[in-house]
Amino acid sequence: MSDEAGEHVHWADDGRGQREVFLDGRRIDCVAYCDTKAGIAVVADVPLRSTDGKHIDYRPVWGEIKVISIEQATPPSEPARAG
Repeated sequence: MSDEAGEHVHWADDGRGQREVFLDGRRIDCVAYCDTKAGIAVVADVPLRSTDGKHIDYRPVWGEIKVISIEQATPPSEPARAG
């Protein structure tokens, strides 16, 4: 994986707020880590699974990764117009 200090690296608790992650243009959920430069994301399947009964199973996926903050992804609601 790439340099973990770059803006292209995102993980669940990095302090940059909630984001949506897209793999090849499709939104993916349960992303623990992703690197947009390397094109990799580490995800959990939904519903969550655990083969050992203690830890959630994660798997890598590869492709074009795009990360958008929730504020950018959800447009603000427009006020109602009179007339």
